[in-house]
Amino acid sequence: MSTISDCVTRTKRLLNSNTRTELDAVHTAVSASGTTIRLKYQTDGIRAGSYISVEDGTNPPETMYVHSRNGEYITVQRGMDGSAGYAWTADTKIEVEPRFTGFQILEAVRDAIRFMPNNLYGVGTTTATFSSTSTQTVDVAALNDQDHGSPGTGFYHVISAVRTARNNDDRLLNINVTVQRQTDGTYKLVRQEGIEKAVTVNLIYAHPLKTGTLNLATTLASLGMSSSMSDIPALGGAISLILGEESLRLDLHSQGDSRTDSAVAAGDRARYSLILQAQYDRRVSEEARRLMSLYGVKTGRTTSSVFPTTLR
Repeated sequence: MSTISDCVTRTKRLLNSNTRTELDAVHTAVSASGTTIRLKYQTDGIRAGSYISVEDGTNPPETMYVHSRNGEYITVQRGMDGSAGYAWTADTKIEVEPRFTGFQILEAVRDAIRFMPNNLYGVGTTTATFSSTSTQTVDVAALNDQDHGSPGTGFYHVISAVRTARNNDDRLLNINVTVQRQTDGTYKLVRQEGIEKAVTVNLIYAHPLKTGTLNLATTLASLGMSSSMSDIPALGGAISLILGEESLRLDLHSQGDSRTDSAVAAGDRARYSLILQAQYDRRVSEEARRLMSLYGVKTGRTTSSVFPTTLR
């Protein structure tokens, strides 16, 4: 199953096309607070005023600013642009003046996952027991909001509810239930019909994607995403990053000796972002329709679902 790290790689491919970033590596391990780094390959592009992105595929990437260089040694400012300092081992990759730093891309992917539209959701299962014929409501901890003290998955709507058999000759049958959200972020399952004896309800429900932990190694499956959704966070991340690039045309420092910014026509970056947005909308619509074909349109939701499923 794809991970957040795989989404970052996908986003880089969307953003960089056939461009390549100059690379170096850490020669000798550096602590989380060390400000002197020895370069393994002594790349010419690393000089005073450069930004470098350091990443090992395990820790979140770190952005550094180069204050000065003396041969194979550089003096840097750690944890730039919101990134954090980590202890880096020998041979850790250094990207030199990348178009987008690793941390920028990681944060864009995280945001794309956090703000996925509600018509894309995870599917969970849980059970709840009505212990007697007089029991009308049952607390269901698995549905608790993700930011609650004892967090669950959160809740959108019921997909199906099936009760246990009343006797040996009975079959598992659908039961009419609703879910009520309490003011403290907990949920209760409420039966809408009478019962002749204690029953256990097997509940299948739609829930928000679980976005509490988004480390590089976090799998999309653990967030509640299906494998077919793996390209959507990369598209969302690329859209947000490429939109900001149009402002580079206003920056004379972006011009180089071999290629000036005028080589890219005004609006080309914005147009590319619209292409990405159209692809994002199409993929969200496809996945929302896939979920709908699997689970149908359900009522009793605490958050509405929109159909048709395009975003615009």
